Amino acid sequence: MPRTGFKSITIKENLLKELESAYEREKMVLANEGVGSLTSYVSKIISNHLKEKEREQSRLRHFNIYENVIRIQDSKLNRLVDVDYRHGEMFCGLCHSTECLHTGFAWSIYKHYNPIDRPGESRKARRVR
Repeated sequence: MPRTGFKSITIKENLLKELESAYEREKMVLANEGVGSLTSYVSKIISNHLKEKEREQSRLRHFNIYENVIRIQDSKLNRLVDVDYRHGEMFCGLCHSTECLHTGFAWSIYKHYNPIDRPGESRKARRVR
């Protein structure tokens, strides 16, 4: 049972070994930052990751969606980025990639919208309720 104020999570054994190894390598530096245990090290990693995701979300804004294109405003680059939905994947017109910050954000938008890509149906995006 975890202590009061804590919860347990389950992770794969190989991931735990990687975390333990990384913690041991960085133990001296981490101690200076007030991180004195594997638990606090993992908590710090997760917290930093969540803060980074928040910064990414505030950087990107949904501009519009039409047919199979999701247009995103990237405030850091100060430009619009088109992400196409093709063959079950998101493709970024700026990064020329299916795996970038913009495609990840487009997937989060796609969950809320239903672009129609079926013959004989309207090709305008519909709001999913």
